[in-house]
Amino acid sequence: MKRCLLGASTFALALAVAAPVHAQTREVTGRVTEAVTGTPLPEVSVGIVGQLVGVRTNATGVYRIRVPATGAVNLTVRAIGYKRQDRTVQPGDTAVNFGLAKDVLELEGVTVTGAATTVERRNATSAVAVVNSDELNRVPHVSIENALQAKVLGATISMNNGAPGGGGQIQIRGASSLIGKIDPLYVVDGVIISNDVRSNKLSVITSSLNAGEENGTNRLADINPNDIENIEVLKGSVASAIYGSQATNGVVVITTKRGRAGAPRFEFTQRVGTYQLIRDRGERHYDLNKLLNSATVAGNPDGEAAARAVCTVTACPYHDYVKELYGRTAPSLETVASLNGGAANTKYYASADQRHDAGTATNTGANRQSFRVNVDQTLGSRLTASVGSSIMRSFSQRGISNNDNTNSSPLYAFAYTPSVLDLKRKDASGNYPINPFAGGPSNVSNPFQTFDLLQNNEDVYRLMGNANINYSLLTTPSNDIRITALAGADRSSNESFLYAPAILQFERPGTNNGTYPGASIQGNGDALYVNSALNATWQFNQPRGLFGATTAVGLQRETRSHSDYNIIAQGLIPSVVSATGAVHTTTTDGKDEVRNLAYYASEELLTLNERLLLSGAVRAERSSVNGDPSKMYYFPRVGASYRVPAFLPHMGEFKLRVTQGQAGNQPAYGDRFLTLANGGQIGGQTGLVQAAAVGNPLIHPERLTETEYGGDFSFFSDRAHLEVTHYRRNISDLLVRPLLAPSSGVNQEIINGGTMLTQGNEVGLTLVPIERPSGLTWTSRTTWQQSGGKITGYAAGVLPFTIGAAGGFGPAYGHLKFTAGNSVSAIYGNVPRADGSIARDTVLADANPHYQMGFSNDFAFGNWSISSLVDYRRGGTLSNLTLNLTDEGQTTWDFDKPSPDQKVGPTLGDYRYNSWNGGRNTLPYLSDGSFVKIREITLSYDLPNARIKLLQSIGAHSARLSLGGNNLFIISPYNGYDPEVNNGGNQVVRFVDLAPYPPNRSIFFSLGLGF
Repeated sequence: MKRCLLGASTFALALAVAAPVHAQTREVTGRVTEAVTGTPLPEVSVGIVGQLVGVRTNATGVYRIRVPATGAVNLTVRAIGYKRQDRTVQPGDTAVNFGLAKDVLELEGVTVTGAATTVERRNATSAVAVVNSDELNRVPHVSIENALQAKVLGATISMNNGAPGGGGQIQIRGASSLIGKIDPLYVVDGVIISNDVRSNKLSVITSSLNAGEENGTNRLADINPNDIENIEVLKGSVASAIYGSQATNGVVVITTKRGRAGAPRFEFTQRVGTYQLIRDRGERHYDLNKLLNSATVAGNPDGEAAARAVCTVTACPYHDYVKELYGRTAPSLETVASLNGGAANTKYYASADQRHDAGTATNTGANRQSFRVNVDQTLGSRLTASVGSSIMRSFSQRGISNNDNTNSSPLYAFAYTPSVLDLKRKDASGNYPINPFAGGPSNVSNPFQTFDLLQNNEDVYRLMGNANINYSLLTTPSNDIRITALAGADRSSNESFLYAPAILQFERPGTNNGTYPGASIQGNGDALYVNSALNATWQFNQPRGLFGATTAVGLQRETRSHSDYNIIAQGLIPSVVSATGAVHTTTTDGKDEVRNLAYYASEELLTLNERLLLSGAVRAERSSVNGDPSKMYYFPRVGASYRVPAFLPHMGEFKLRVTQGQAGNQPAYGDRFLTLANGGQIGGQTGLVQAAAVGNPLIHPERLTETEYGGDFSFFSDRAHLEVTHYRRNISDLLVRPLLAPSSGVNQEIINGGTMLTQGNEVGLTLVPIERPSGLTWTSRTTWQQSGGKITGYAAGVLPFTIGAAGGFGPAYGHLKFTAGNSVSAIYGNVPRADGSIARDTVLADANPHYQMGFSNDFAFGNWSISSLVDYRRGGTLSNLTLNLTDEGQTTWDFDKPSPDQKVGPTLGDYRYNSWNGGRNTLPYLSDGSFVKIREITLSYDLPNARIKLLQSIGAHSARLSLGGNNLFIISPYNGYDPEVNNGGNQVVRFVDLAPYPPNRSIFFSLGLGF
């Protein structure tokens, strides 16, 4: 690296000496404003075309630049969010003003191409997805994933359910692994951060099958969206040279807001709103005869007595349990304040946020507090420094939901409880009524009591910080050599507390949890991510602008570590919540640490009047999770783009682009280790035996090779922009689990033994149908995306395998089975043959949607603006186990509708359940997951100065009122609460609906003030 820097410096100095020097210069000054409103634009870059040296406008939009004294000079003016403008300055000109038009189509931004380099978006060699601050924060959202839904072309973004505090998944360009890491890498201001989901051991209480069913929150929910300037999504090969073996699933690059030069500006926003159940299916209606013959009452003496006590011969009371439990509309609040400004050498940004989201169920909700400070400092003429720090606290109460085997989850209990009892009404002593219906004495449960008394708390404290130092080693009109150093850390502490008192009906003696009634679980999980980088860049522009080149080399180090412990107490003494005195106490404990070291180099050549861009990069990396931690793995990338000048009427220039690169996906911590387990007492000493899982000393990263072709086309004076992309991704060295012989004494080994192919298409069309001088503007964007993955082969000895409950609950209900030659998302199940036999565990459907679309429309007129966002998914099959439960309990809302075949059963519910036939026919509960969702609608009004006189007494100079909603409506044939829900959390394929916390809509009113 030292040799590279020395050579680059020597070459740059030689070019600088050889370059012609203008002994005489003249000053050109002027102002840069917004073209329509005339508002001064600060921090705008003003420079000479073909030279690196430039200046920036001050707080009033004024610039001063020295140019050659003789001859005409071409000045270029650039600002993020505005179209670039070039103008020729004649020899006698000393004052030139610029009016920049807004870049509605966002063609003039920059995109990340390396750890320390960027390129203009109009020249990028791959598709670029950027979401700015305005798009993120038009409507308050529970988390960043929620804010990004339907806004990122090429990404499938889904929320797991409606529990407060977040919990979602971003999958970029389809499946890229089977058992490896599947979510993107997240980077905030250059710092790799954690997005872990920590298990709080709720499965001890629910007896569910895996941690994914515990409905945990991922840590992206801690970040305040109001602090974000923009989010850039790197979709694969473009990120390979930057993040190597962590880039297979894409990279989400988050840039926070920075200070701007000028007087201090204070902004304050107050939001108040509510969350509401978005879709309620209701319950089955009964009369006495129907109730006495139902599945949960017939043969149940207590249930029969309760039925006769509340029903008449012709009618029974009706209670919509889901609406009663999840129908709360308590107010939610958010207060946001920020301060930014700066002088010539110092710029600062500070913000504070307080948010409270009230859950739709009793005793649930989420709170977030955050404080951020970013400072940019110029230290002399060569050195600049940027530092940032954020302190966050997230507290959530999420109740119980998803799969369970103790009847503790509300939708489980409601499935076997006819809608005739008032379960929420307490007696004079404050006791909840015993539920006599929910599956008999061993399954007794009252969800209203559960949500009132159970505690499921998660308290997270988090600190993120970063520092970036930039040193200008050499600056001439043609050469710019810089050294940058970056360091950052993300530290979080997650404290969880679960308490299920013995008084809860599903915890009482005689129930499924009755061996040790009452449980308390206390735990803490710490995560620390630290990374640093040293980069050198050399940017050279040929003096006459014929070509420019950017060379970069760098070194990166990263460490991520976790520690976790839990104390699980069961059989609690009444009124005691700690482990002390519990009948049965166990502990869990775990620690891990991963270290990565990487070198990279990149080269970009821009020529032919800035129309042709050629780029190449390579990253060499080693990691402690690989079988050989000292071995270097290489991830190269090459790309090219060419902007073709306009040659047809109404058609602007268009760009053709192609990129090919390789990225990786690291094995999990511990996959390479041969671990030992406690073998019991041998001769009075503790013995050790080989664990059931065997390590693999040859394990290494999965490797993705992606080829992307595409084009970007402009029409009608840049009022229409079309983006088209096709990609093909070959994944080799796929991590798989081979079938091991039982006689071997081990049951699991992870090897690199498979290949997979994913390919898809992306189309985005942005239009500005109306743009009037009066201020009336209509901007419309439509996106379409489609992808699919197929397992193309396995190594010898690797047979089709499943991934446990996260991949479904066996062929009776539909599950994933990874088979060579079939789709990654194929759902396997049972189906009767014409001859009466059963075709078992065969492909029946595919969980992957046929395609997805997004529609956004923004209107602005004067001080008014209205925005809307619609999300459409076509196809994608779900396993509707919630419907299976209610059909079994004969409580489904449509149970009594006529069946399509009266010979099978008298009702629709009987028809479905009898057709399922104990799992011999999976098809009745495999459902179409198509939907149309109104993701966002926002109406805003900027008060004119004449109407804010009442606010001027407190110093306000601007005010905005807005009313907005998120997930307002859903249109879907799906017979459930929401086809977007998922029982298993973050996993390779999402298709299991099993007793979720029902999703909700939000409506917020906001008042924003500027000072």
